[in-house]
This record gives sequence, C-alpha cells and structure tokens, in this order.
Amino acid sequence: MDADFQAGYKGLKYAAEKGIGVVVMEPLKGGKLAQNIPAEMTTVFNDSTINRSPAEWALRYVWNEKGVTSVLSGMNTMEQVVENIRIADEGLADSLNAGDKLMFGKLQNAMNKRTKADCTACRYCMPCNSGVDIPDVLAALNKAAIWNDPNAWLTGYISIKGKAAKCTDCKECEGVCPQGLPVSSLMKEALSMFKG
Repeated sequence: MDADFQAGYKGLKYAAEKGIGVVVMEPLKGGKLAQNIPAEMTTVFNDSTINRSPAEWALRYVWNEKGVTSVLSGMNTMEQVVENIRIADEGLADSLNAGDKLMFGKLQNAMNKRTKADCTACRYCMPCNSGVDIPDVLAALNKAAIWNDPNAWLTGYISIKGKAAKCTDCKECEGVCPQGLPVSSLMKEALSMFKG
C-alpha cells in the first residue's frame, strides 16, 4: 500500500542508493493493518502456513527493504512494544522469501477487489464544471470500501472542498476518463456513503 504516496517506493530506492537513511512512519496505516481487517484479507492470512499477526506481516514487509533504517509504529500495550522489537530484530532486509511475497500479492488482489473505482488520479476529469474534486472523492470512496469504514475523517472525505453533493450528473468527466469509470454513479454512491 501507498507505494506511490509522497516519495513512495521510488524515493526509498533513491535514498538507499545515496546512502541516506529512511524512517517509515505509519507502517500499519494507523492500526488499519492490525485490526478489523476485511474478511477477504483475513482469509489470505489464515491460509498462510506461517502463523503471524497481520501487524507482523506488515512490519516485516517494511523491514524487508534495504533502505529502511527506522520504523515509527504506534504502540498501545507492552505486548505490542515487545512484538515490534522482536520483529525489528528479525525483520532483516531481503528476509522475505518467494512464498511470503506471493502472499502479499494475494493481499493486494483482495484489496483490489474491494476497490470501488480504479482511478489513477490522472485528473483528465478536472476541472469539474460543478466544482467536484473527482479524484479525491474517488480516493475517499475507495478507502471507505477497502476498510469497511465510511468515517469521513479517516478517509479524508471531510477535508475535500469539492464533495460529491456538487455533482450535477452532467457526465462530462465520463467522456474523458481513460479508465471509463461511471463517475456520476460513483458520486451518487459517495454522496450516500458520506452523507454529503
């Protein structure tokens, strides 16, 4: 997740090539990768022959990268502190095997199935004549669907200025969307989910 967010994976590789240490923040997405995981993803974890918590899998994924020098992970209990220290000690660069990496691919596929709009944020739909920030609304809709959490604050919807309620159903955006997304229908879905 978030491989293309901010500097992302490319930035990590670039920093590593330059010998610059990288500190990874929020490796568990504020706890989303540790609790209340969607059923499709839980099934992938349960099918694994290695018994690790989702949090441990996520942290090991981060520590597997050579450029990562430190990981900032929030912890609420002594048990979590002990677990994180153990994982940091064991989670060395290139320590994940082919089977582990295959499992991450299955997790990605499970998340993709929950995605409502395969928006690439190319912004060809922008500016919207009605003032809707289409890519941001679709990103919030995807977050809500993936995590079963329509909380407008957590998905970022609350901070979007051009909310789905501004959509006039003109469908101009649909004519230019390279992904062929039914944007007006998705705006109605977002309006219903986020109540605004």
